[in-house]
Amino acid sequence: MKFEIDTADALKLKDIEISELLNQVYVEGGFIDLREAALLLNPSAVTKRGTLIGVREKLYSNLVAMIILVPPDSAARRLAKNNEAEIHLLAVKPEYRRRGLGGMLVESAINKAKSLGCSKIILWTQTTMKEAQKLYQTSGFVYIDDIERNSRKFKVYELKLDS
Repeated sequence: MKFEIDTADALKLKDIEISELLNQVYVEGGFIDLREAALLLNPSAVTKRGTLIGVREKLYSNLVAMIILVPPDSAARRLAKNNEAEIHLLAVKPEYRRRGLGGMLVESAINKAKSLGCSKIILWTQTTMKEAQKLYQTSGFVYIDDIERNSRKFKVYELKLDS
């Protein structure tokens, strides 16, 4: 199976594709309820957070995975400080997992942050997202803290970037 990885603009992603992917991964996956999804996963708001990088399966042209790199100047930053970026909403459709797509997306986000001159990337993931935690650790992220948001517990990770 062949995949294309690029920015949302280059892939010409549509809001409905982003919405379907995020709902399948986060709502159907049991990580967020429908009420919160309406607020947090609205495609037009999601794409304004930063650089959305997507993966399209070439044969059927389906969006199968995505990640957002939130730059230092974005109002969507929550934990990062000056000159630090954040990663938001890593999502891979269940049937496309274990093919290296998550790793490719994380690597793309890291490279984008480096090209922006960021000193660090911060991310947080729900404590129940064990596979995501393994992926982040394999990619060099280090666990630094626990936080709670909207009655859910998260693990916070950071990756210091070369200057």
